[in-house]
Amino acid sequence: MKNLLLLYSLLIPSLLFAQPTEFDDLFQELSEYLQLDITGSTLTPESLKTVPSAVSVFTHSEIQRLGLDTLDELMNLVPGFQSYRSTGTSLNYSYSSRGRRIAGGGSEILILVDGQRLQESRISGGSSIVPKFPLMHINQVEFIRGPGSTIYGSNAMMGIINITTRSDVNEFSASYGSFNRKKLYLLKSLNSGELFLDIFVHLESDDGDDYRLQDSFSSNLVASDDPREFATLSIKANWQDTNIIFQHYQFRADNYYILSRLLSNGINQSNAKLSSISLQQEFNWLQFTSYFWVSYNRSELEFPTQLSPPGFLSGSKSTPSSSAPVYVRPVFDNYREFRAQWHNNWQVSPQSSVQFGIESRQIFAPEAVAFSNFDLAALTTGNLPVNSSNSNDITTVVQSRSNRKVIGLYSQYQDLINQTSHITLGLRYDNFSSIGSKFSPRLSLVQELNPQQNLKLLYGEAFRAPVESELNLQNNPEVLGNPNLDPESVKTWELIWLGHWSNTGFSLGYFENYFDNAIIRALNTGGEHQYQNIDQDPSKGFEFEISHMPNPHWLLRTTYTHFTKTPHLTFFEADRFSSILVNYQKDNWNSNLVATWFNERNSAAIGNLNTLTSVDEYWLLSAKIAYKTSTNWKFYGQAKNLLDKDYLTPPAMPNRGRQILAGIVWEF
Repeated sequence: MKNLLLLYSLLIPSLLFAQPTEFDDLFQELSEYLQLDITGSTLTPESLKTVPSAVSVFTHSEIQRLGLDTLDELMNLVPGFQSYRSTGTSLNYSYSSRGRRIAGGGSEILILVDGQRLQESRISGGSSIVPKFPLMHINQVEFIRGPGSTIYGSNAMMGIINITTRSDVNEFSASYGSFNRKKLYLLKSLNSGELFLDIFVHLESDDGDDYRLQDSFSSNLVASDDPREFATLSIKANWQDTNIIFQHYQFRADNYYILSRLLSNGINQSNAKLSSISLQQEFNWLQFTSYFWVSYNRSELEFPTQLSPPGFLSGSKSTPSSSAPVYVRPVFDNYREFRAQWHNNWQVSPQSSVQFGIESRQIFAPEAVAFSNFDLAALTTGNLPVNSSNSNDITTVVQSRSNRKVIGLYSQYQDLINQTSHITLGLRYDNFSSIGSKFSPRLSLVQELNPQQNLKLLYGEAFRAPVESELNLQNNPEVLGNPNLDPESVKTWELIWLGHWSNTGFSLGYFENYFDNAIIRALNTGGEHQYQNIDQDPSKGFEFEISHMPNPHWLLRTTYTHFTKTPHLTFFEADRFSSILVNYQKDNWNSNLVATWFNERNSAAIGNLNTLTSVDEYWLLSAKIAYKTSTNWKFYGQAKNLLDKDYLTPPAMPNRGRQILAGIVWEF
């Protein structure tokens, strides 16, 4: 009730003192939807009708109407994509595409922000280091399902998320809500002559929800919560044909689960930082339009937790004997990656073009150390008694040092035949030092059936090289690395029917994925968990998406995904899920309701993949109402988990209850 009163107290002044201004026209947005430039699939501007991929797009105009805040939440409105909270940390909202979640940290899906990889070198994924990318910074986001290695190489195995951030905007927002949540952000644009700057700053914190859950090391129920803090800084500079982008993300989360373990408050904790800088220089030579790109990123991550109950190594098991629990603080610091790319586009004729280039990456993964009160190396090998200490000053190497060089060569040919047939041919070669090489071909045909309907037939191959955490983990009681891993790969067939009329657009697609040398976590011959290559079952399914405007005030958008076959080890993933979006807009009011549904699925007990249970199906509702008082001011209130539903996500993870937020946006 207090949150609702706060919401009304913020909205009522806008009704009394300001002159209203209408929102943007919805019909115009829908009619322009198919004309949006999609660049993430081919590195060239393509429309939704002709792009040789299954793509869903959200623009800032649509995003700002949603009662959602972060990228992982938006994913659940996309066919084939799903994201939910799991057990790594309280901020572990990893994601999957088309029913496959084997790799850690989302490393099967490549995220690009203004063309730059958003990932940490340890796992080549982004969900662990930037788990909650802020939606208010996004100008347009493309969710591309299917293989993308022909252009991007490793990690674009199951999909690509291509984000373009906002520019030329002056905007400030402040909001307050449930769990003492405080959120501020600023977008500021500056220019001097031919120099343009765009600055984005985002600060956010909350005290978390309250839970009473089963202690991981006793039969007791313990009180816990999930407080967290975020900070984001982005600076974009453009001068003539030169672009420089700096990005910094960091977060802190306390309590809740760490590595599937729940404890009394004050022990579990996670901290992470990622900084990156890139420079892009565009130029023309002969008949080519080209750019040269260099970038550098650095990341660090640590997550202190407790690995055992008290007395686990007491008596003769430790020297000197200690009844303390096993505490551990792994530190993954100073992970770095350099990237350089030279890309070219040759417009051979008005109907055909060729793209080609070379990409070089160098990954530096330093030796990772865990600080503990026991010797983890001896504990892992069972070499008892293990040395103990009264403080966490025993250091153990948990991941060996490695340097990786990656070279990628790629080419692509696009042609428009008879004004109705679009073909795309592509091939990329990648070589990973000490791992091996892979070819990634692509073939697509997009046929215009009539001015309103298109048919897409797509084939592509993609791969994912094993990452440093899968290759080089050691002295780890949870899982060991395997330096003999081979890259995993997928062959994908897709058939997509796309239609668009004046007030309706839809897409219906069918896909089949066939995997080779899949990388999983399994028991080795010594009875220890270790990463291994296996033969894996294919995944197959249907994806449906439709948008419809029955009149100028209403916009409906719905998706439905049905996997007819999924790999056995992805039982955490729902095989049927759907979303419904309803937007009503009139004059200076806009209201939005979003519902997402996930069917019942199997789950494993926390920390035990051999004990399967079930997680009930659930519906989640979110809503937002906004009032635009003038061209400069907007007031809004939003609610997530509107019905305050208690629901679990695999493996039996509790989630936050109703979250209400009220705020103001000032455009200046």
